[in-house]
Amino acid sequence: MAEKTTIERVQRALTKNLGLKVLALIFALGFFGYVRGQENEQQRTIPIGVVSLPPEAGSKELMSPIPASIQITVRGSSRIINALLEQGVPPVELDLREGYPKQVSFQKDMFSLPPGLSLVLVDPPRLDLEWEAIILRQISLHASITGQPADGYTVEGSPTVDPSRVTVRGPLSRVEVMQFARLAPFDVSGLSASSWTRRIAIEPPPPLVSVLGTQAATVTVDVVRRSSEKLFADRPVEVIGPTKAKVLPANVDLTVIGPPEVVQALKAEQLVPQADLSGLGPWEKKKEHGSTNIKVSVSVNNAEVQVQPPSVTVKW
Repeated sequence: MAEKTTIERVQRALTKNLGLKVLALIFALGFFGYVRGQENEQQRTIPIGVVSLPPEAGSKELMSPIPASIQITVRGSSRIINALLEQGVPPVELDLREGYPKQVSFQKDMFSLPPGLSLVLVDPPRLDLEWEAIILRQISLHASITGQPADGYTVEGSPTVDPSRVTVRGPLSRVEVMQFARLAPFDVSGLSASSWTRRIAIEPPPPLVSVLGTQAATVTVDVVRRSSEKLFADRPVEVIGPTKAKVLPANVDLTVIGPPEVVQALKAEQLVPQADLSGLGPWEKKKEHGSTNIKVSVSVNNAEVQVQPPSVTVKW
């Protein structure tokens, strides 16, 4: 009877909460398999950064781009590989400070891998490098204008730049094609009549090219009153002095230059070219007949008048 009771107790112990016990066993087996799997050897491809140390102030420039990273394939346990990825993979270093190699091959000793990992493959296995001679060349500085002056004003001529030339340094193929170096635009917004001078920075040159010495230039811009011109042809010359005087030529052409609002408002009858003989000496006035060559004058407020021909002959 005691033996039967013991068997029944064992059976009850084994069958009690059977579902939970089966589930626990499954989890235990799974965890065991996971741990064992971590120890299994595997192969994995991972990215690794590339750092280059270029020559210092050498006679050649590296024209080939250095990739930011390459791919390496390693073999080892999953645990070691995962630990490496968590800690970060040290970049591979390309030391180009001595000489100008045309090709660099990635060797095993260039990679810092932990014990237990072996290097299987590097992609790409090598880099082809192109070098180009560095030259110095003088080029002109170019200034440009942006914005608009105050109403009624305009920029006269081209900006002047001091210094007018700079020296640039860089690879032969890039420096040879440079026609000029640019300055940042000179903003003339709202400026009125004056000579304006500013210190303007040189804009960044193309990649691998540098500007030696000064990084700015003095730029001068002249702003003047806006003007327009208008031709008034064949205007008769009026003589002031002798009443019976004759003018040769009798008519002249007038070109009026001034502010647009002044020039455009003028009418031909307002322009009276004059040959003023009132300033002749007494001995000239006593003569019954005579002649003189005299400059023609025209009076216009706030404008300049050009006369063609500028002088006429007056006979009396």
